[in-house]
Amino acid sequence: MTAAGVMTAGKGAAPSRIFVPVLIFAPCLLVYLVFFVWPQLSLLAVSAFDRGQVSAAHYIRFFSDEYYWELLGRTLFLGVSVTLITLILGVPVAYVIARMRSRYAALLLVLTTFPLLVSAVVRSFGWMVLFFRDGVVSNLLLALGLIDQPMQLMYTLTGVIIALAQVLLPLMVLTLHGVFKSIDPDLEHAAMSLGAPPWLALWLVTLRLAPGGIIAGSLLVFSLAISAFATPALVGGARANVMATTIYEQTIELLDWPFASALSAILLVFVLLISLLYAKALDRRSAGEAAS
Repeated sequence: MTAAGVMTAGKGAAPSRIFVPVLIFAPCLLVYLVFFVWPQLSLLAVSAFDRGQVSAAHYIRFFSDEYYWELLGRTLFLGVSVTLITLILGVPVAYVIARMRSRYAALLLVLTTFPLLVSAVVRSFGWMVLFFRDGVVSNLLLALGLIDQPMQLMYTLTGVIIALAQVLLPLMVLTLHGVFKSIDPDLEHAAMSLGAPPWLALWLVTLRLAPGGIIAGSLLVFSLAISAFATPALVGGARANVMATTIYEQTIELLDWPFASALSAILLVFVLLISLLYAKALDRRSAGEAAS
């Protein structure tokens, strides 16, 4: 083949190398645009109109009313509380299962994640039975002498936090289990051979190698907690309103779709901001470890 033929073939191959990846990712991009980008843009468009005119009235209504600030704070507090609870409970469970060499380790993992096979609505009804004033929790605390009169966790934010933590704990365990499984246990053994007790080896070695998984699991649980509807609606009721239940109320009961769209957009922005802060913290930690 002549030099001119080689140059012509090279020119023809370059566009094809660009076209093939575009063709491969085109279906995924199309699904992303149709099912994510377009609904979000439609949501923002609806929230930006008031009585047929472009207006920021719905956002002004939210930020000028103390009730909605309290609603947003309660929602974020719910997300942070559920994330911390699932993280505290999920780290030891995931670590023990990941380090088990027994043939029952897989069975334990299945049992841990089994609640995911049950609807959140069904689990919420179960918590309702436990949390009523004459429920199992109240009667048990009375029998133990920890309280003097019946206690009701129904229709309280505390009850919502407990129920939602149980709902989302398997997701945290699944995320952390994969991370701990990928960390070589010989690194912990090396630390212990140098005199570190097991808990210190876990802290200095394993947990320092797993910030990415911890942040990923925390973000997953946090985003699902602040957007959860079934559990806050059933367990919390009208006394423990959060953003998701208020959006439902504005959409279905009051038919105020523009204001509901504004609430959804504000919640989405706060989630994105917190996710960016998480990512920035992770990047700084990675850069600090690389520098050291």
